[in-house]
Amino acid sequence: MKKIVFVFEKIESGAFILAKIAAFIMMILTTADAAMRYIVHKPIIGAYEFSESYLMVILIFLSMSYVMKEKGHIRIDIFIEKMPIKLVEFLDRMYLLLAACLMFIIGYQGMLMTEEAIVNNYVSTGLIKWPTWASVIWVPIGSYLFTLRLILEFGQSLLPKKQKEVAQRDRNIS
Repeated sequence: MKKIVFVFEKIESGAFILAKIAAFIMMILTTADAAMRYIVHKPIIGAYEFSESYLMVILIFLSMSYVMKEKGHIRIDIFIEKMPIKLVEFLDRMYLLLAACLMFIIGYQGMLMTEEAIVNNYVSTGLIKWPTWASVIWVPIGSYLFTLRLILEFGQSLLPKKQKEVAQRDRNIS
């Protein structure tokens, strides 16, 4: 099991690196587009559409799983502090299972959309005819990574407290 988790976390880290590269490209492209627009009055054609439809999708979907691993998603604790610990643990487990189901459905729909875009050779509207599959393919990849992360978190939530601490320590070491 440790080997599977190790391989999954390497894939997850690779996806997060791609998300960071997408964010960097988006910053450079937006800056260059703004500079071109105001300095020489000629914006970069398709920069906004490329950032919005391609880079933003990569950034969001490929970072979700890694952010979950790092406990970086927004969580509102105002009610949790007043609830019994057993109830909070139960609700956390239910959240993980329901979120995994939802992300799996999103990934499956994204896979169907990607297949349809490839088969029918869909392209975007606008001045530059970008292939739409290159945008939607990141939805199933990121969604399935997130689904696996949620299932892994659910499995770890079932472990006794001592095993959770060991698993957390092992993850921090690697």
